[in-house]
Amino acid sequence: MKIPQALLLYAADSVSQTWAFRATISSVARRSSFTAGFLSTQDRDDGCAVSTSALSEVPLKRRDFVLQLLGETTLISAASVASFPSITNAEDDIIYKRGAEGDLTSQLFNPDGSLRNSSMVVEAQEKAVDLSFSIPSYTDGININIAVDGVQPTSSVTDAATSLKASYNLPLKWNLNKSPQLPLYYDSSEGKNGKACNRITVYSISTNDLDMTTLEKASKTGVAKSLFMDHISNNYFDKGVQKADLISGRTVRKPIESLKEKGQLDEQIYYEFDLAFAPAQCPGYMEGNKENLGLGFCPYDSIFLVSATVLKNNDGDKSGTLMCCVVECNKDEWKMANSDLRRIRSSFKVTYM
Repeated sequence: MKIPQALLLYAADSVSQTWAFRATISSVARRSSFTAGFLSTQDRDDGCAVSTSALSEVPLKRRDFVLQLLGETTLISAASVASFPSITNAEDDIIYKRGAEGDLTSQLFNPDGSLRNSSMVVEAQEKAVDLSFSIPSYTDGININIAVDGVQPTSSVTDAATSLKASYNLPLKWNLNKSPQLPLYYDSSEGKNGKACNRITVYSISTNDLDMTTLEKASKTGVAKSLFMDHISNNYFDKGVQKADLISGRTVRKPIESLKEKGQLDEQIYYEFDLAFAPAQCPGYMEGNKENLGLGFCPYDSIFLVSATVLKNNDGDKSGTLMCCVVECNKDEWKMANSDLRRIRSSFKVTYM
């Protein structure tokens, strides 16, 4: 198939005619795929065999197709070829701009973590909750201190050997002050508008023969039992947690001031557990429970995100203190704020005062 000379010359003179010419050229080839500059046999309408390159196929844009086809003819000058309009890919343009300007982090911070603009103020997105716990020098039995939703614990310890500070971070987008208008932990963010968390509890357990092996064996002996949840009075935690399923668990290491060498830091191991359990009673579908599909069980209704660690009370003895943070939520709160809830749990840490 030969291309009329008049059509090629007309395409070189006018940009608008160029587009019409390109539409005509598109009927010559069934697909715009080349092998090192040569069309494969199926790309030719006349069915003539054409030698192909051993190189792999490289897809070309429609503009490249037209330029390559015109470049093989002697009916158009190089200047006319260069006059064809350039077609810019929007995605390539975005990538170019992103590479030139950098992401938001690189725009705000230097490689060493310092602010590029020293006068810039970065607004905090979280609020730290600090709690003080007194650890007895000696205990005969179990000593328990509990702090609920940021309220300082009431300690009965009179001979405290050590004081510990437990802390965690809460997102500022939550309501952190309970009021008649909004409940505690209410998230007013756009698209959410609901309570994001049920309760946050930090408690300490001091007793003899308590060390990190208690947490190491938690997955075998039971997480709730290893964390002494059944020893907290007045059925503080739902009884369902005693038979809760362990969804996942991991260990993380965080710095803590060394007791042996002042000014030095040690690593403290924290065990993180995700626990979930279904309600004790599971009404049928006809009773209004749309989640009961007649499979013999109900979906999880309560989720506990736990972070726990054990600190030695004194060198040379077996007594220790378990520090535990429990973030509680129901299934609706989990669906809405699971990423925030995980960050709260992961922010939990204990330091010596």
